[in-house]
Amino acid sequence: MESRVNYTAVGAFVVLLGLALAGAIWWLAQAHQHGDSERFLIYATDNVNGLRTSSDVLYRGVRVGRVESISIDPHNPALVRIEVDLERGVPVRADTVAQLSPQGVTGLSVINLTGGHSPLPLRAKPGQSEPVISYAPSVFSRLEGGLDTVTVTLNRISSRLDTLLSPANLRAVAGTLQHVDQISATLAAHRDDLGATLAQLRQASAQLVSLGAHGEQLSVQGSALLAQLDVDARQLQHTLDAVDAAAARWRDAGTGATRLARSGNRALDRLQQRTLPGVDRLGDRLGQLSAQLTELVRSLRANPAQLLYGAPPPPPGPGESR
Repeated sequence: MESRVNYTAVGAFVVLLGLALAGAIWWLAQAHQHGDSERFLIYATDNVNGLRTSSDVLYRGVRVGRVESISIDPHNPALVRIEVDLERGVPVRADTVAQLSPQGVTGLSVINLTGGHSPLPLRAKPGQSEPVISYAPSVFSRLEGGLDTVTVTLNRISSRLDTLLSPANLRAVAGTLQHVDQISATLAAHRDDLGATLAQLRQASAQLVSLGAHGEQLSVQGSALLAQLDVDARQLQHTLDAVDAAAARWRDAGTGATRLARSGNRALDRLQQRTLPGVDRLGDRLGQLSAQLTELVRSLRANPAQLLYGAPPPPPGPGESR
């Protein structure tokens, strides 16, 4: 007796079993994704060639997650938006940095996380759906940028060397070298003369130094002489003041004698025969002495040097010579 197989039931059972397996797998994936991982964002600033969806995310070389999506940031086309899922418990700190690293010689790349010394965990900022890990350009990107800069610099140096080594500049350099050779030959021919000139210059320099020392000594002596002349002038001024005082006293004495003569007219009248001639002579002498003192004071004021050198000789008379 043959058994009859219901292929419709078998097919329905297979389809239902496949749907159940797919649902279980999806549920497990969603549970693993949402229960055992965390979503982070990375904004790359350089070329991410070699990075693929499902590429590994390493933390100091240890696999801790994978890349979920790679896209251009719609708000800034210069950035590449990378979504990564990391296992819960990975110490992603505020100073953690993501960097693209090549994986062997396959041409593929992975994301390597470094840092993590800050005690603060990385949190999403206001306006961000997920926390954003800072990004540092890869070593190859920096090398590429450095090579570009070196290439530009080399091109500039090459163009400047071409300009420097132009035929006109080479002719100018050749002429300059020729002039230098001529100057060197001239200096060699006059080497003895140059030596003699240098020796004379050394002697002249030594003489100038000696003259400077003598000039300094003369300056010191002149300063001492001026100080002495100042002292002598002060002493001369004191002498003139004393002479002026003496002349004033003599004038006062003459005035007193004149008053005495006037007040003693009666006595002089009685003694006219004996004292008047003497008093007259005394008055004349006092007047002469007062005039002489006055003349001496005027002469000293006009020429104080005569106290040291004496009175100048009188001018020669008619027919006389000095």
